[in-house]
Amino acid sequence: MSSAELSENGERALKRALGSEHAAVWLYGLAKAFAADSGVVSAVDEGISAHRDHRDRTRRLLRGAGSTPPPADPAYQPPESVTDQTSAVHALVAAEQDCSVGWLAVLERSEDRRLSQLALDCLTGAATRATTLRLEIGEQPSFPAFPGRT
Repeated sequence: MSSAELSENGERALKRALGSEHAAVWLYGLAKAFAADSGVVSAVDEGISAHRDHRDRTRRLLRGAGSTPPPADPAYQPPESVTDQTSAVHALVAAEQDCSVGWLAVLERSEDRRLSQLALDCLTGAATRATTLRLEIGEQPSFPAFPGRT
């Protein structure tokens, strides 16, 4: 992807999505320390792998477009204190929601087919992981009507 293929709005949205991926990787690492049930452990392992992949792909896209990807912060503040598995899962659901919002913004601003496909894949993955996590802790509704909408 060349810089001509990434609009200014698309680049800004992609950088914000990358920021949400950085935060998700960090929060999944935190949640791993509290994961006890096999379903949660599995969801955490799958989630951190997916977010690392999305982060790395997004960095490559930005570099390929001649843009400097923003670095990860040293730490992120969870929406609530993480003290056990349930609070860790709530933090992960919030991280997935943030990723959904970020990737929906990319999808809405994308003019490149590859970028649109990445955004759609990431949005779908975030919504699916959030649903899995909500089901693990019995949260209802388990799936929002419109993923990525606040």
